[in-house]
Amino acid sequence: MYDRAPMPIPGQAGGGAPQLPPRQQQDQQQGQQQNQPPPIPPKRHSKINNFISRFKKMSTQSQSQSQQQPFGSNSGPIYAKDDLFGQPISTNEPLSQFQKKEHDIKPPVDNDNKPVGTNKFYTNLLLENQNNPIWTQPYSIWFSKDDDYHGFAVHQVQKSSIVTGDATANAVRFFFGPLGIKSFVFGSTDFDDTPSLSLQNIKHLSAEAKLKSKSQGDLVFPVVQGQGFVTGVYNNLIPKLSSSVGFRSFQGDTSPRSGINKYKIELNDDSKWVLYVTIPDGQSLELGQKDGNHIEGNNSVNGAIFQLAKGDSGTYDEAAGAYQTGANITNGSVSDKKGNYSLKYDVSGESNSGNGLIFALPHHVDTLTSELDGAKTDLKLDTITKGTATAYLTNELKFSVDIPSNIGLDPYSSIEGASLSYSDDVLNKIKNAANSDVDEDVEKKSDLDSMYYAGKALAKYALVLYVTHYVIKDDGLTEKLLPKLKKAIERFSKNEQQYPLAYDTTWKGLVSTADRDGDFGNAYYNDHHFHYGYHVFASAIAAKIDGEKGGNWIDSVKDFINDLARDYATPTDDDQYFPAFRAFDWYNGHSWAKGVFASGDGKDQESTSEDYNAYYALKLWGDVVGDENLKNRSDIILGVLKHSINSYFLLADDNKNQPKDFIANKVTGILFENKVDYTTYFGTNTEYIHGIQVIPVTSVSSFIRGPKFTKEEWDQKLKDIAPNVEGGWRGLVYLDAAFFDPDTAWNFFSADNFNKEYLDGGLSLTWSLTYSGAFANK
Repeated sequence: MYDRAPMPIPGQAGGGAPQLPPRQQQDQQQGQQQNQPPPIPPKRHSKINNFISRFKKMSTQSQSQSQQQPFGSNSGPIYAKDDLFGQPISTNEPLSQFQKKEHDIKPPVDNDNKPVGTNKFYTNLLLENQNNPIWTQPYSIWFSKDDDYHGFAVHQVQKSSIVTGDATANAVRFFFGPLGIKSFVFGSTDFDDTPSLSLQNIKHLSAEAKLKSKSQGDLVFPVVQGQGFVTGVYNNLIPKLSSSVGFRSFQGDTSPRSGINKYKIELNDDSKWVLYVTIPDGQSLELGQKDGNHIEGNNSVNGAIFQLAKGDSGTYDEAAGAYQTGANITNGSVSDKKGNYSLKYDVSGESNSGNGLIFALPHHVDTLTSELDGAKTDLKLDTITKGTATAYLTNELKFSVDIPSNIGLDPYSSIEGASLSYSDDVLNKIKNAANSDVDEDVEKKSDLDSMYYAGKALAKYALVLYVTHYVIKDDGLTEKLLPKLKKAIERFSKNEQQYPLAYDTTWKGLVSTADRDGDFGNAYYNDHHFHYGYHVFASAIAAKIDGEKGGNWIDSVKDFINDLARDYATPTDDDQYFPAFRAFDWYNGHSWAKGVFASGDGKDQESTSEDYNAYYALKLWGDVVGDENLKNRSDIILGVLKHSINSYFLLADDNKNQPKDFIANKVTGILFENKVDYTTYFGTNTEYIHGIQVIPVTSVSSFIRGPKFTKEEWDQKLKDIAPNVEGGWRGLVYLDAAFFDPDTAWNFFSADNFNKEYLDGGLSLTWSLTYSGAFANK
């Protein structure tokens, strides 16, 4: 079971340790077939001396009047602008201060010592007993070790089979897909004992799973996100198909093309499936039903391709014979406020249409270019947590998304007609707050045993520095804070923090030297984009302002920050030291926070706001170092996140993707590949569940969290509880209101009797007044 450290509630303004909320009692039995909440994995306490709270930071750019100077003043462009995905951030070996070490977990891979993805859809196949499922969408696949069912098991869940919580509630608290239903198992009569499983040809969107018989032959399974068929290639094996559901009928059907045999199959649960078998020239194979649960071949085949799909749509005939073996992100470009990219598939075999079949998720369909209109089919299959997938006859999906190219550091609002301006009264309020915040001990407050909390502390003061330099333009305050912030950052760039980072030579990445349960599982690759994103953000602001003052401090931290950026977002397989896009999933459209912990429900993510914060930080860093590719690539990722987060995580009243009886929750809480639970890893209070989707408030926040959704959320979930929310959560709830009603936020923070107890330990009054005051009707 996946263990994750608990997340504390926001601390007091002084940065002390916050009181942890009561632990939610969870039934640790899986119980997925019963109508009970799916278990959220147990959490362990992170040993943090001074909590800064899992909530902090913000940044911004201009709306009508830009407060900041353009970025990129410290160095010229590094890479060509027309190769957003082909050029690495760097190919240098990680800094020597990162001690090299092997990881406790050794993945069973044949990958030529290349980096291996840790937060990817296929990672379950590398962990523990290797028998937890993965989701290629819309299918789930897993290594079945059950007697008489050895092989790759396959299932697809229809909406009607999804299990939900109490149907009498205003909104059900959870929903999930039943696990362990072996609709089909690709196996072999040669698998007398459990075969061995390994992965090869591992990329960030695909891998090749191989089951090897102890006696002879192997079964190769390309697992590719969005693949239209579940495909297995039999090499020197006698094929065997099994079903624990049971075969009601198995019969041959008219072949779509020469060299392919087609079969229609109906299971005892009334589901219909279609199977296409491509036999290499010079070989023969006959399949026959042995009993109600098994279909077997009459002899061994070498290179026979089995393609399985749910339903009996004629569309399958057009794609049969062609199957995906991999995928890449290509053709990245930006123009004005649009970002373009392609999801291009590697395809083997031939089909009648000349294309393979790809399932696109709802956020894909919304952003596909018109070129794909002719490739769209009527074939649709349900996913569990990503709505209904639509099939396209194509080998390439081309997208165009809105990007926040106009958003930098200055406060930004997506409210129609909003313009950035500060009255004298607002500036005076901000300056009074800044005088207090600048006097705080930045080094002490960031000297923590957690990359996460330390990063939040650094980012907090980086925003105060932004305000002193660009908003109130107080050189005295800037000169006082800048050296303190730089020195605090240098503790980490020199790797002299309480738990230094090490370079893991096994999976290949920068990991905490704390134990497995420390720092939210950083050592096991949990949350790297959350943790390192804060450090990247803080360093970008400090380097920018230092450079504008004639300094070259950036030279002392550039390699360190680049290594952090590469750890969670190196863009290409050409970087031999880090896997491409460790966190971000280009198919699902968002990051996954879970690292190398096995999970029956797949990868998950809780905080969408810290997800987009990580790539916003990269955009700012790309700007300051002059890496146009990094900046533009990050803009595209932010554009993708806007669509995916508002499709699956932030639930407007008209959301069509999540179950109707769940929408009233307004947010998902924790979203897994197989389930959604309206809760958090640290408590069930409403402000926790919604607040974790808010922090940190930055300029890019309003690009994602628009006024329509945030007003619905406020009216339906937050307005009534806001005045009574305890501690730092109250400040977060009110700052969130600034996304649709800046006056409400400003009035709260600017009150003469404002109590700093309502500031999260990672949120300054300086920034709260700056962001809300930029758009309020003062």
